Amino acid sequence: MGIPADTLPFLRELAANNNREWFNEQKPRFVSLQKELLDMIEHLLGQVIQRDPDFIGVEPKRCLFRIYKDARFAKGVPYKTHFGIHIVASGHRADFERAGFYLHIEPGASFIAGGAHSPSGEWLKRIRREIALRGDDFEAVLNDKIFKKWFGELQGASLVRPPAGYSAESPHLELLKRKAMLVSHALSDADVVDKKFISHCAKTFEIYQPFMDFLNAGERI
Repeated sequence: MGIPADTLPFLRELAANNNREWFNEQKPRFVSLQKELLDMIEHLLGQVIQRDPDFIGVEPKRCLFRIYKDARFAKGVPYKTHFGIHIVASGHRADFERAGFYLHIEPGASFIAGGAHSPSGEWLKRIRREIALRGDDFEAVLNDKIFKKWFGELQGASLVRPPAGYSAESPHLELLKRKAMLVSHALSDADVVDKKFISHCAKTFEIYQPFMDFLNAGERI
């Protein structure tokens, strides 16, 4: 299964006509496209659940971000020119207190990503505690050949000095100093429109899951 055929054309046209008049004229088209996207997300969720039952019960409509920009930041451009899909075990796209699976669809700039983008202090403490306890396991995930081929290097800013509670002699110091930990897998437009796109996303999730599981270890439910 692939994305709805009108996805990239609609986004290209929206980027060239990012105003309410054009969007209102195209509203029936958008509503139809949105329904198809929700069907696609449901199919992707089915693939994800096969690997991780924690995602059972997640609703497609709660994974898809609104296309409308926050009015405070719109600056005369009222609509996003991409579709963002965030699949989180809690079931809400805006849950940024645990690692989820993010799909960004934008002409010429699509990608799959996940991790701890801007973790709270409490979540970051839990991640560091896990690294201190079993950092070798995390290193093994990050250095796995298939994982590195798919996602490359770990991304995210780091502290200059060791975090509170750790010393310069702490094992896995560079990981402990991280303030954010995320990975990203680039997608070409050809990838996105391929008929096997959902299978590609499911494969990406399979490779990503050990990273996600480590970051979510020890979370308080």
